[in-house]
Amino acid sequence: MKTKSLFFLIAFFFAGCSISTYYLQEGASKKTPYDASKVKIYSGDIAQKYEVLGSIAVDVPGDSKSTVEAAKAKAASIGANAIIMAKLTVLASSASRVGLSGVAVWVK
Repeated sequence: MKTKSLFFLIAFFFAGCSISTYYLQEGASKKTPYDASKVKIYSGDIAQKYEVLGSIAVDVPGDSKSTVEAAKAKAASIGANAIIMAKLTVLASSASRVGLSGVAVWVK
């Protein structure tokens, strides 16, 4: 019984946590943090010239709007002004969670 209670307690605790990470591109120039409200998101590649800064991924409880805001904040923290090849994923679980992954870039 204690094992089941502990399992549900851990599951409940992690259901409310946001997870985000990034991987910097080797050789990318160091950028200062950017204004997250100005970061643009594209589902595919773009025609403009850009510099790849790294890859980002976020997983947030709630809806796609909060996930997009978290992704913009993560990208902006490494100096990106756009996220390309973004993929939004609704995670099937008891808690409502949405993930977003993509490539953080500086559009020139």
